[in-house]
Amino acid sequence: MRFYNLFLLALGFLLLAFAYWPSTGSSIANNNETQQSQTAELPILDPRIYTAQLNNRLVEYMDRSVKQGIQPVANTNGLRRAYRAKKLVLVKPDIGFQLDTFQYSYAFLTPYADQVLKEIGRAFKDSLANTPLADCQLIVTSMTRTRHTVSKLVRKNRTAVNKSPHLNGNAFDFSYARFASSAPLNQSQKQYLQATISHILLEFKRKIKIWVTFEKQEECLHVVARKGR
Repeated sequence: MRFYNLFLLALGFLLLAFAYWPSTGSSIANNNETQQSQTAELPILDPRIYTAQLNNRLVEYMDRSVKQGIQPVANTNGLRRAYRAKKLVLVKPDIGFQLDTFQYSYAFLTPYADQVLKEIGRAFKDSLANTPLADCQLIVTSMTRTRHTVSKLVRKNRTAVNKSPHLNGNAFDFSYARFASSAPLNQSQKQYLQATISHILLEFKRKIKIWVTFEKQEECLHVVARKGR
């Protein structure tokens, strides 16, 4: 009788173990279903609704943006002098955005432009807070240039201009094609992010905080900090 009771007890433990044994196949299926449902949760947005209105032209604001920024400098020595004079601040990654590897510009902005950039980053982060894309960030691809880097860029890029707000320390560009993310993005997710940042920039434009242009050929959003009308 004692052995029989032990046998029943052991059998009970085995049945419990099988009942709670994790199923790898079902876990994978559940993960796939979760990813699909997360994508489905995102509304389908057409970013062209907003990008069509991000159409400020250089001739509209160049004179005013020059007065609101620093005087163009020849090289990095000029940037350092402007930084020591507190006309420029060193920009670091912050909420909602990362910095790309710059080739023709440097991570400096006027204090006001730096403030606007951080406001845009926070607005982007807040807009994604309750979505499956909450960890995504903007990528800043360009900031302040010197006359030397502009001359190099003009030789390489036919759309670049010698007279640019990037020389005045109050302009920065966001990539429209790329976003920082912990996982690969599908097309609908990318369009959602494009629509989100385009809508945010349109609101900042309406509030007279920026001039902004969607540069389709370059796949970037060109932003110039703006003080007043």
